Amino acid sequence: MDPATGAIAVAATMAVGAYVNAKLHIQTDIQQLKNDRNWGKRLVSRIQTLGDKCSLYHMFNGVDPTIEFLWFEAKTWTYGDIKNEVNKLAALLEAEGVSKGDHVAVFMTNSPEMVITILALSKLGAVSGMININLRDETLKHCLTISTAQTVISSPDLSDFVQEPMRHFSLNASSFSATPRPEDPSITFLELKDLPTPSTVTPGAKGSLQDVATLIYTSGTTGKPKACAVRNFLILTTCVPNSHDANNPGKYFPLRTYSPLPLFHGTAFFTALCYNISTSSTLCLARKFSTSRFWKDVTDSRATRILYVGELCRYLVHSPPSPFDRGHNCIVAAGNGLRGEIWEKFKVRFGIPEIREFYRSTEGAAKYDNIGRGAWAAGKVGFAGPIRRYLEKDTFIVKVDPETESPYRDPVTGFCVPVKLGDVGEVIGRVKDRKLLTEYLNNTSATEEKIIFDVFEKGDIFQKAGDLLFQDQDGWVHFYDRMGDTFRWKGENVSAGEVRDHLAKLPEVIDAVVYGVKLASYDGQAGAAALTLDSAADGPFMQTLYPRLKKTGLPPYAMPRLVRITPEIEVNATFKKAKGDLIKKSWISEGDNDDKLYWLNGTKYEKLGVDNWRAIEVGSAKL
Repeated sequence: MDPATGAIAVAATMAVGAYVNAKLHIQTDIQQLKNDRNWGKRLVSRIQTLGDKCSLYHMFNGVDPTIEFLWFEAKTWTYGDIKNEVNKLAALLEAEGVSKGDHVAVFMTNSPEMVITILALSKLGAVSGMININLRDETLKHCLTISTAQTVISSPDLSDFVQEPMRHFSLNASSFSATPRPEDPSITFLELKDLPTPSTVTPGAKGSLQDVATLIYTSGTTGKPKACAVRNFLILTTCVPNSHDANNPGKYFPLRTYSPLPLFHGTAFFTALCYNISTSSTLCLARKFSTSRFWKDVTDSRATRILYVGELCRYLVHSPPSPFDRGHNCIVAAGNGLRGEIWEKFKVRFGIPEIREFYRSTEGAAKYDNIGRGAWAAGKVGFAGPIRRYLEKDTFIVKVDPETESPYRDPVTGFCVPVKLGDVGEVIGRVKDRKLLTEYLNNTSATEEKIIFDVFEKGDIFQKAGDLLFQDQDGWVHFYDRMGDTFRWKGENVSAGEVRDHLAKLPEVIDAVVYGVKLASYDGQAGAAALTLDSAADGPFMQTLYPRLKKTGLPPYAMPRLVRITPEIEVNATFKKAKGDLIKKSWISEGDNDDKLYWLNGTKYEKLGVDNWRAIEVGSAKL
């Protein structure tokens, strides 16, 4: 072969290789597999280093005390500063009888007080049951009851909402100076500045991977949340630096992560608190989300990373221009639920060079979710090329029986069937060790509903995620929908059945159907309710609907955004409500039906006119 022919052959081979690599993303697969292996090594190393001290507190205790740990409302604390407060509170709680394995309810607004409480309980080996602060009355009582806690620690702004007869501490370090002391004399009001420093600082309780560390409540069964018993193993897996950060530490570390998301929510707890502690970084915490204050906080705190849920980004994109829009140091936005039509607008307006959309990486999956890591693109939640799909043994998308909404079983083999590229199915993850699995506290039946056996072979165990996904021909994995009657709105899972139960408590309601409506300009699905009312009910019913639903304990995010008052709700041959027909109905009043349409404008239901609906369609209405 002459040199010219050889050069042509080499060039042709390289061109073919480049085409195959571009088409099949082989290099991406190889890199992700390498990242998975290195991430696993980091996890094993972390576990070996901690030994019998596998807990959040012991990771926190091992950080250089001079490093800045917390920024909150223009004030800062080092790891050493917070450690002193943690020791004080832990000593007091221990003297009050709180010990390893005890469940303690944490009902607190985002604050240094909440961070101190979580770490003090972790030091004692106690389990912090983190209650959604938006819950009231019967729903709050339910969460306290299922936590099995005998003690509750609240922040002063929430203390009076706890009506249960249990030992109750209200904690104020400095963040609630303008809040009156609790009115109930049975509540022990604590100010950390008045607590003596313990003469002997104990080393902290031992912790194993299997020990339950905290309770994080689901929002998926609105009105009756379930408590997920999170073990130290899951905390450690979410604490291990992901490969994108670990491969370029000079760029990303030390982190300064700004989070306005509540710490009782898994995203903030794992991705903000735990991840920053494990990387010796700084948590920049907001009391709550504020559109007008968001970028000022990010700028003032010198945050290099922000956490989001999709709806938060939509609010920011639609907010008035601010001098802080691009005056910040943020280089990464991380979270989930960011819709494609908002993605680029958010990135361009606020000058965020990198957006990381993750999928279920902090929930109770059987393993650290491979689908979730490393795939950050609008509308996509993961990637797996042909090599990775061939080698994958732990995470699958399987065909679902449309009648039972359970994984489909092949009639010949009896095993589940992975879906083809392009087809929608439910994602499942392999359970390698039941002792490390996040389970629902004292709710065996609910836990077992999420687990399936003999999936691809006799004896294997998988956990259902409850999410429908599909993988396109290029290998990108896309989120499709929640299973069954549950839909997502504003980053929360809402159960249609539970919302219906709240509506059914109202005496005027004869029949009710609740479902999710996809709106092009909003994240998730807006809750819609079709109601048949008693003939005596008229205008006052809708005028009082919001406060009455709130009184039943329904959280604000679960309130129906759209309401249809209809003379009759159709049923099919098996007496199931015809949700499909309702979903297809227009939300513009038509002359040939008697339906009355309403929308939730703030905290009041108003008649839904054409102009209102147009505003909803373009996303300018604040649903």
